[in-house]
Amino acid sequence: MFERLLRAVASRWFRLVLVLLVVLSFQTTLFGDLRPFGYAVQVLAIFVASAGVSHDLRIGMLVGLIAGFMYDAVLATPLGVSAIVFAMVGALGALFVQPFRDPPWWLRVLAVSVAAAGGEVLMPLVKSVVGLDGWLGLRVTAVAAVTLAGGLVLAWPLLAVSRWTLQEKMSLGR
Repeated sequence: MFERLLRAVASRWFRLVLVLLVVLSFQTTLFGDLRPFGYAVQVLAIFVASAGVSHDLRIGMLVGLIAGFMYDAVLATPLGVSAIVFAMVGALGALFVQPFRDPPWWLRVLAVSVAAAGGEVLMPLVKSVVGLDGWLGLRVTAVAAVTLAGGLVLAWPLLAVSRWTLQEKMSLGR
């Protein structure tokens, strides 16, 4: 029984939930207060995009779905809005690097940044579809630009974190 518990705790999905909790706490505390040009950098979207870039389309969408449901539990939006958008962000990140066999580091960073900024454009569109008014406007471009710049800075470390988090096998210390 203890062996099964150890295997479950060592799984990549358990690690993903723990890492997403840490990233979500950074999003709501530190990066909620640090607002360059008056807009918050969306670290959760950058992490989801880096999971899509460092893995494949399926993993990127699953990470986005899980992260989106966790983010919706914090926000005052209908459950599933952020999950849909973050699943698209993870898919966009994977699709941007899919044509390349081994993309260079700068292309991965650029793909993460563009996918996260694209998610910040998609978020108000999805919110307006479900009936939340007042989200579409010119400020969407400023939010996307701040997230793009934040992605250029934070993508490289978050790519390493997402690779570690989602690696297939982890030794149990034996």
